[in-house]
Amino acid sequence: MAEFTFEAAGLGISFGGLKAVSGFGLKIHPEGLCGLIGPNGAGKTTVFNLMTGVYKPDQGTMTLGGQSLIGFAPYEIAKAGIARTFQNIRLMGDLSVLDNVLLSYHFREPYRYIDAILHTSRFQKNEAELKDRAVELLELMGLANRKDDQAKNLSYGNQRRLEIARALALRPKLLLLDEPAAGLNSKEKVDLMHTVSDIRDRFKVAILLIEHDMKLVMGICERITVLDHGEIIAEGTAKEIQENPKVIEAYLGVE
Repeated sequence: MAEFTFEAAGLGISFGGLKAVSGFGLKIHPEGLCGLIGPNGAGKTTVFNLMTGVYKPDQGTMTLGGQSLIGFAPYEIAKAGIARTFQNIRLMGDLSVLDNVLLSYHFREPYRYIDAILHTSRFQKNEAELKDRAVELLELMGLANRKDDQAKNLSYGNQRRLEIARALALRPKLLLLDEPAAGLNSKEKVDLMHTVSDIRDRFKVAILLIEHDMKLVMGICERITVLDHGEIIAEGTAKEIQENPKVIEAYLGVE
């Protein structure tokens, strides 16, 4: 099996002649834990949309495990091994917490129609196994006791956790987290730091996160990439980023 390294080089996209992202490059090794930061409007979510097939790049290359992802639809990229959460939560609010996770498992392991229609023994056995796995994910995210609740009735922080569980059910090699700490209080953010590290270690998955909470980013990310006006202005360790004058200027507007 090819090593599931993600690599992008020279990625760019324009909207109406305006360059939203230009010359973007990034390499994430298996089980890497990386951050993507920058001021509001820097192009961070646009990069995630390029990486997941929501947008098609005007230029550049993008591979996972040596396989080109250029031109792939979002569902094809998900099957290839990249899953994501969204800045704006996108759960199935009227479905149960458990069913939200099961939807992802069913995407990865679809049934034969005849088995589903007739509820064969194979269908029942597989469904029981998927439910067990879904409950394990919910236990990891502290949501097992809410598995029968409608997703819309969870607190904002727990909805964020459910989104992560649903993404993990896709069994990704690379997990993209778009502002996972948004709306969380201080204690929830500390818990999230531990959860993200635990997810990386337990599931052997690489993680790239967009986050505005610098304490969280600097506390867990091994490598950090900084965007400003759609271009990379710095890359390095937390210490290198904190001391980089271009980063200080981008965030504080001073030289």
